[in-house]
Amino acid sequence: MSEVVHWIKTGERGARAEFTDSDLVTALLLIKENPMGRYKLQTELKLSDSSTKSLLNYCKKKGLLEAKAGRSGHNLAKKGKEFVNQITKLILKHDKCDQEVFPAKQHYFVLLTTDEKNLEQNEVIIKPSWKLRDIAISYGGDAILFLEVNSDGKIQFPEEDIKIENYFPEFETEFIIDIEEYLQPKNYILIVGATKLEMARKSAIISGLNLVEKFIEYVHQEI
Repeated sequence: MSEVVHWIKTGERGARAEFTDSDLVTALLLIKENPMGRYKLQTELKLSDSSTKSLLNYCKKKGLLEAKAGRSGHNLAKKGKEFVNQITKLILKHDKCDQEVFPAKQHYFVLLTTDEKNLEQNEVIIKPSWKLRDIAISYGGDAILFLEVNSDGKIQFPEEDIKIENYFPEFETEFIIDIEEYLQPKNYILIVGATKLEMARKSAIISGLNLVEKFIEYVHQEI
């Protein structure tokens, strides 16, 4: 756990108005899909009112967000759009996962690619699944399922001697049909389970960005 470091920004008035990198990145991805105001964002991120204000003010100060007149809420500014475009080179898709992987949990998945051309890197080095698990848990997740797409377009555990059908025999159902276009070699699926969907989402997104070491370094430099 010593390698897991939270990136935390604290509001000017004290530690009660704080947020993490997972809050910030998740907020930008949500606002890309649907511009929203402070109260809606507060609900989606499960943050306090002061922390949400601090997050929005920070993003506006960094040129990532802009507030529109009227009730349209916050939108991505030019820099925010560029940043999100970079993130989506690694995270190809993210959404709620209706497949029950872990009992009594809410699930969220991120579909990731390690394709060198897509990431604009000469060499892509990824973290092992146990490190992603530690990161996910440190951000509020309870458990993860990490899978890769093999050369035949089938999903499997990274450890070839472990067969997915022995543990999740009903996994290749509607969930796989929904992501069928992404079942290509060098792609991975990370599913995080947590008590609340909002925590599963934030944990999955930041854990996914940690898959590629150079990528999370870029994220932290930009924010």
